[in-house]
Amino acid sequence: MSLTQRASRTLAVLTVAAVTFAIPAIAIEFRNALDDSPLDLSPIKGETFTDAVKSFHETGTNPYVGNADAIAEGKKIFNDNCQVCHKPDASGGMGPNLIDDVVINPRANTDLGKFEVIHSGAAGAMRPFSKRGMTQDQILKIIAFIDSLKK
Repeated sequence: MSLTQRASRTLAVLTVAAVTFAIPAIAIEFRNALDDSPLDLSPIKGETFTDAVKSFHETGTNPYVGNADAIAEGKKIFNDNCQVCHKPDASGGMGPNLIDDVVINPRANTDLGKFEVIHSGAAGAMRPFSKRGMTQDQILKIIAFIDSLKK
């Protein structure tokens, strides 16, 4: 049996074992950047969760990263709401630089952490955009845009 065949067989056995024993999915915890309290991710008035939002709630991975259409939409939303503090290229102004790796809270350097900050606010002038009518889908698109700017 070749190495590839053995690897395929091992993967098949592990997959069956995972299904048989119902290995639970890792629970994603969304936390407030200021006090680490659990976030209320209930939809805002008129918001319907997209498949992308549902997936993000389950995995903590932004399905829009690398999606050209979502990035273009995220850029427009960013320009309308964020660039006044973070500059159009996200290099920082009154708000911090969003494209470098310098952060006060290491979690803020992940898509999950960025989501938490945009959704529910952080220190300084960063107020919760969920209370300004921004949907969770829009937040994910902003994050995809910001991620596209990182070198």
